[in-house]
Amino acid sequence: MGRRVKTRGSTTSPRALTGLFLLIFLLSACFPPALPPVLKIGLVAPFEGRYRYVGYDAIYAARLAVREINERGGAGGYRLELVAYDDRGDAELARTAARNLAVDPAVVAVLGHYRQESSLAAQASYAEAGLPWLAIGGWPTATSAAVYSLVPSPERLAAGIWEAGGAPDAALVAVWGAGPPAAALESVLAEHGAQQSPGTSLLPELLFSLLPPHVTGERLAEWRELGWQGVLIGGPELAAAEFGAVAGAAAEGTCFVTPYPLPQDLPGTADWIAAYGTIGLYVPEPGPYALPTYEAVQLLAQAITADALAHGQPTRTGVTEALGSVEWEDWDTAPLYLYCWEQSEPRLQRVLSAWSE
Repeated sequence: MGRRVKTRGSTTSPRALTGLFLLIFLLSACFPPALPPVLKIGLVAPFEGRYRYVGYDAIYAARLAVREINERGGAGGYRLELVAYDDRGDAELARTAARNLAVDPAVVAVLGHYRQESSLAAQASYAEAGLPWLAIGGWPTATSAAVYSLVPSPERLAAGIWEAGGAPDAALVAVWGAGPPAAALESVLAEHGAQQSPGTSLLPELLFSLLPPHVTGERLAEWRELGWQGVLIGGPELAAAEFGAVAGAAAEGTCFVTPYPLPQDLPGTADWIAAYGTIGLYVPEPGPYALPTYEAVQLLAQAITADALAHGQPTRTGVTEALGSVEWEDWDTAPLYLYCWEQSEPRLQRVLSAWSE
């Protein structure tokens, strides 16, 4: 009869268990804590080229907003990441940037493009992808329900420009430029019976310009050389330092109407401006596009949070729906600001009256 072999039990001693738990604890301490999931926000602006001053405003303001949102725990438990593209204010580059953002599934919303030509070029890609877009500084056409404009209507801006000009009815005027605001201004002039000047053969009392800042500056300097003594009123782009540089002495006394005041001219912004300056080395003073960009990112964070609470994982469709319930500023009842160039820089003159159709 064979001998039975007695095997030991597999019971682990308390001392061995203690050592095992200690080893697991030490190993787990070597790994960083898990980060919250990430969602991307796209930003497209001209970071290089003639309009790079717009991109500087946009990028620093967006980074500040994202930093603040992430420091307070993110948006609905999601950490935000900024994905920035440079379109240089160029239509083709704007289309390329929009397509790149549209095919990235982690991008749930985008803001930009700050100029009319690039805004129009990009809108089809966002509409096809169902990507919510907060448009700043341009007037996109209604290609999608997911487009939100952070700019007053062309009619509102045109009414403000006419009011700033202070011209009597039937005045002799001229309009430089094309596009939605210029077309709206033509309607305002017709309503007030203003007469369009045929050109330099009969110089107008009042000029309205919706052209880019360098073009307005060049033309204005030429007209001053011809002896024109009238007043020029422009749109938001005449806030650019380039206008003053190109126009030179002719810029003095030129005025413009904008929905985007310089942050330094608003009360209670000192702390925000100080925080803005901490985003990087040699950060310039915030310009007119800084605050609307910052506010746009904060609005997106509210929408992402609402979508996360309602559906768990935020999506483009969910963020679009949530943006419909976010409390927006009514840009057609918000103030317009009148600035005039004095001693080589724009200075706030007054806030224009409210507008109604």
